[in-house]
Amino acid sequence: MRRGVTSVEGLVAQAVETTGLSEMGPYAWRDGLEVLVAAARREADLNGFGVDLFESWVGERLRNRLGVIDWINRHPAVADAPVVAPLVVVGMLRTGSTILLELLATDPAQRALMKWEALDSVPPPQTATFTSDARIARWVEVMDTTYAMVPSLKAIHWEPGDGPTECVALLGQAFRSQDWLGLFHLPSYVDWYLSADLTPAYAFHRQALQVLQSEAPGGWVLKAPGHLLGLDALVATYPDARIVVLHRDPLRTVPSSVSLSTTAFPNSLTNDLDTTSWWGPLWMRMLGEMVDHLADFRQRRGDVAIMDLHYTDLAADPIAAVRSIHRHFGGDLSVEAEAAAQQYLADHPRGVHGRHQYSLHDAGLSVASVEQRFANYCRDNAVVAEGIA
Repeated sequence: MRRGVTSVEGLVAQAVETTGLSEMGPYAWRDGLEVLVAAARREADLNGFGVDLFESWVGERLRNRLGVIDWINRHPAVADAPVVAPLVVVGMLRTGSTILLELLATDPAQRALMKWEALDSVPPPQTATFTSDARIARWVEVMDTTYAMVPSLKAIHWEPGDGPTECVALLGQAFRSQDWLGLFHLPSYVDWYLSADLTPAYAFHRQALQVLQSEAPGGWVLKAPGHLLGLDALVATYPDARIVVLHRDPLRTVPSSVSLSTTAFPNSLTNDLDTTSWWGPLWMRMLGEMVDHLADFRQRRGDVAIMDLHYTDLAADPIAAVRSIHRHFGGDLSVEAEAAAQQYLADHPRGVHGRHQYSLHDAGLSVASVEQRFANYCRDNAVVAEGIA
């Protein structure tokens, strides 16, 4: 008999039992979890491995949320500390946001959200042991295991356990996150998420950052493509946020996004459901929604500090791109920060993990359909054509 995903009540009970905590905080989370679990049970057709993976992801996020809220309840002064002018990198998936975040994070004055602390936030890390924290080894092992299981994923998205990560790790603890969409076949969750109020996710996001910065402070540099879908909630939560928008040819970003999903989470997670035809339309829809939200937001909110950066410029001269970001927001790239970024590039040469090969044909999409969907975006943002993938 096939085992299905545990109920919401069961998943929550497991997290409560494991942590000994029960307070989830004042911001909405259960509604998103209920939709997510219902979709997983009804639509994802998960096999035993898929069920285990899904439940482990949910469990980690519930447990960490419980820990963050408990820490704030016991240390209320933490919630009074401001999160000052975070630098937030956004853009469609596959626009170079990962390497840009990594370069910005090498600046000694900056503070990135690290993979190992995003889902293991309590007790908050300390500056003195930030690079030797015992949690790092666990997450290095987790990510090494992941890449050992799916070696080709390294060439597509390299995110080591001791490096920076996306904000979806925190937003997902409110179960309002784009991250779930690329994992499983969840049509009803996609529909719900695109119409959901994302404010509670950013409220929790802020509380998590307050906990993490309490003993390891620094100027936050953050990133997530999904922020494009929550720009209003983002700037309502962080009114002084500085936003860098990356732009890239959709003829590249769309099939590359599809390739990421099909590589990271193939049909081995399902019983009889073939998800091959799901990912192309999904990422056409999601990336289209992202750029539509961006256009609408910019039309309404000309007061927000935004800088545009094209992928082709970032790829041609990453250091110049980082320097331009500092200048745009009224600062300078320090000598120490530039040296650190240069060293990072030397230590992580492009293509070291192999070449990511993908195509529109493999994604089941046509050039005409992509060009038509993103015509306004490409025109309004002077997107540089890179050729058909």
